[in-house]
Amino acid sequence: MKWSAAILALVAFAASPEPARADDHALAALLARTDAIAKEVARIRKLPLKRPIPYEVVDRAELRARLEKLAADHQTAEETAAEGLALARWGLIPVDLDYTKLMIDVLADEIAGYYDPHTKKLTISKSAGDNPIWAEMVLAHELDHGLQDQSFDLLKLDDLPAAEGDALLARHALVEGDGVAVMLEVMLARAGRPVPWGNPGLVHAITATMTAGTGDSLDRAPLVVREEMLFPYRDGLAFVAALRRRQPWSAVDAAFRRLPRSTEQILHPEKYAADEKPIAVTAAVPASAATAGYALAHSTVWGELGFQLFLRAHGVARPVAVEAAAGWGGDRVIALARAGDKTPLHAIGLGRFEWDTEVDAIEAEAAATRAVDDAVAGGSISHGDGRTRWLALDGTEAWIERRGSALVVAIGVPAKLADALAAEAWTALARAK
Repeated sequence: MKWSAAILALVAFAASPEPARADDHALAALLARTDAIAKEVARIRKLPLKRPIPYEVVDRAELRARLEKLAADHQTAEETAAEGLALARWGLIPVDLDYTKLMIDVLADEIAGYYDPHTKKLTISKSAGDNPIWAEMVLAHELDHGLQDQSFDLLKLDDLPAAEGDALLARHALVEGDGVAVMLEVMLARAGRPVPWGNPGLVHAITATMTAGTGDSLDRAPLVVREEMLFPYRDGLAFVAALRRRQPWSAVDAAFRRLPRSTEQILHPEKYAADEKPIAVTAAVPASAATAGYALAHSTVWGELGFQLFLRAHGVARPVAVEAAAGWGGDRVIALARAGDKTPLHAIGLGRFEWDTEVDAIEAEAAATRAVDDAVAGGSISHGDGRTRWLALDGTEAWIERRGSALVVAIGVPAKLADALAAEAWTALARAK
């Protein structure tokens, strides 16, 4: 989501320690050392500190006010509403959920600090001072983002169309994984301990702690929101650790120059090393008279992570979902809606998914069939014309159709439009030439 993604330095992982008593003097003393800590971070990260990084401190009320202002921006509001509609249409969030309010609530609760590449300023929440050790880690993390910006231009890195959600999430994983790795290296260096990147088992143990629940608003958020917020920190750290396993920080610098293309590349660093490019799928509104009045309300790429989360959100066990999503090759997922109709259950969800091999596609089809069966309320199932079809109680149809190594999945299609849309889906969502 564009407005939350713009906050590149959200520190949201659940491994943060329990807060101690707030101490404004301790926080002030820490911030007074910003320049010295910036030099320490620069030395460890092997990036030049080209100029001082200004900072400010805000309380939670001010932080929330800034988030609400971002959310109220016209373009941001439209993009957020479209994303919420699409997520609800696919059953990834409740249909009656106020998605914008949820995101504001979660971010206001979770943000300990952020670096803004527009203003080049570091902002620390007063709540970060509740625990001196945590505050030190937050400051190191944010200062690393300032160094990244001075060397690699974070605004340019973030310059992707809203429809390229998977690629944007992959880039954020590089940025945040770098920040978490540096934060840990600063703490380890102070303790005189070696970095753990050569030990995959230890790295896995560290990332596992980031998933531990703390009972906060992020824990209570829908799976897709929770996992997409944790992914840049948890899986980004694992990605950076893989780059650093036998190489210096220059290997991470190289990744900023050849950015990861997909969450698949983050989840499988060997695919980043091989530069395995996603298959591009283009989207167009089906041209038949049957779908007249519908327009493209939302378009995105789910990626390997998104397909996995769709399965998990609809009852597929995590190990099965992870295995079924592996072998992802590319996708395009859209929502169609009538003008002025913001009701998620009146929208149509349509996605085309490409896989590396037909065997991968068969495995994905089996898992997706279980997920769609869960997503369709009271649906009866039938098979024919190469499709598995569901007729829902509300008179809409859903289906899955596989052709070789590709799948088309549809949900919420009015029954009278189903045959026409099924015939056009493969060209409306076409593999780019």
